[in-house]
Amino acid sequence: MIFNKYTINNQYVKTEQAIALLFLIFLLVGCCFKPELTSSHLIVKSKDSKRFLKVSNETAASIGLETEVVENKKVSFNIKYNGIVKSVPSKTFYVSSPVNGRVSGVFVEPNQAVISNQNLAEISSQDIAELQFDVTKEQIDLEGSVQEAMLELSLAQNSYDREKKLYEDGITAKKEFLEAENNYKIAESKSAIFEKKKKSVDELAEKRLRILGSNTESAASNPGYVGIKSPLSGFILKRLINPGEVVEKDKVLFEASDLSEVLLESKIYEKDLPIISLGKKVTFITEALPGSVFHGEVNYVSQTVDPDTRTIAVRAKIHNPGYKLKPEMYGKIFISLSDKTTLVISKEAVEKVDNQDIVFVKTAFGFKEVKVQLGKESDGIIEVLAGLKPGQETVTKGSFWLKSELHTD
Repeated sequence: MIFNKYTINNQYVKTEQAIALLFLIFLLVGCCFKPELTSSHLIVKSKDSKRFLKVSNETAASIGLETEVVENKKVSFNIKYNGIVKSVPSKTFYVSSPVNGRVSGVFVEPNQAVISNQNLAEISSQDIAELQFDVTKEQIDLEGSVQEAMLELSLAQNSYDREKKLYEDGITAKKEFLEAENNYKIAESKSAIFEKKKKSVDELAEKRLRILGSNTESAASNPGYVGIKSPLSGFILKRLINPGEVVEKDKVLFEASDLSEVLLESKIYEKDLPIISLGKKVTFITEALPGSVFHGEVNYVSQTVDPDTRTIAVRAKIHNPGYKLKPEMYGKIFISLSDKTTLVISKEAVEKVDNQDIVFVKTAFGFKEVKVQLGKESDGIIEVLAGLKPGQETVTKGSFWLKSELHTD
């Protein structure tokens, strides 16, 4: 009996010791991690008050939670600014009225493509009518003088030919022959002078009329009217006249430009000036043309800073295939920077808490919130300057859900 009692008591003592040991282990674990329940998920606090969110596999699948390993990569970063499309000044031209008059017709509309020497409008002008009359009168008068000189030359030549034959046959005196020869030469010279003068007058008249948008042909067929022609090929940007409108000489009627190339105007911050230089490659996108990407390079950086905005004007020349880009279009300009190898994460991984960038890192105890310092962005990835190390596993999808669970009051 004593043996049995001792045995039972001994087992009882061992049982108490086991329970005490388990209780001690629980206390030790409790010193490091304190569990909390939020919704149906477990938040564990560490000794230094860091919180970890343990998520079941079923929950992770339901919220589409995904992770990626942080690593160093060689990337091409760019800097993004707002940009606006402008026509190239050297490719932009203005069409003005060469005379005072009234617009009798307009043949083009804004955004219409035109070619060099295309008729854009027509103006009825008293000035051009008077010039055409003067030119025509001068040409008619001169034509009469030319015909008279040609007649004199013809008569002088007949006389010369007759006297020459008589002189050669010994019928007439040499004096009469020489006199006929001299008269012929004078008539020939006079005729040549009038022909040359007529040619010069015709050429001058044509130039005078052409400067005013007319010519001798139209002066005869359509007197008093001048055609307004495009000096170059391009697109009509602005039409500044309407039929029936009275215009003065030198009034701008049309603004046009060759849009095979355009400019992008933007303003950069002072801090970015050291990384922006001439020749930097740029890309441009606009909501007006979804799916289209345009390429060019920086061709102008201002030497002055705007005192009000503390920004610097920058321009880039952009190729415009298909003439899709139109002046005054608005979009985003991306200026390429130098390639570099650096630690990067997906932009989707980043959340904001109290105006601080954070990411969630997967650990053995659950998901931990980590503050990070970020740098440049490029194509959906972002540079990590501090807060993470290569090899750590961060949440890329589902991070907003984790933030909501950890920061629910």
